[in-house]
Amino acid sequence: MGDRVLISSLARYLGLGTIPAQWQGIDAVLPLLERMRGDGAVVLIKLDGGRDLVEGDPYTVIASGGPLKGDYIRAEMSSLERGVAKVIIEYARRCWGFVEPS
Repeated sequence: MGDRVLISSLARYLGLGTIPAQWQGIDAVLPLLERMRGDGAVVLIKLDGGRDLVEGDPYTVIASGGPLKGDYIRAEMSSLERGVAKVIIEYARRCWGFVEPS
């Protein structure tokens, strides 16, 4: 199951309502990002136009602070949605006890 699809399961797990499996942008996942912020985490989203031409992964998403206690989660992706989803899901596994449904 892909991380973007797991976001739907995670939202239900946390009682945050429904997020469509094919969500786009970050509006749909703002409740999850706000929950991370509420934990004391910092989430950075970097859009790197220069990297787009050279490396092909222009989106970097990083979560740090709060319950990560000095650790961080980082994703460099060609898709903003995939990067955000990867960081949110990993944060949920580490900090909220989220287990991927079978």
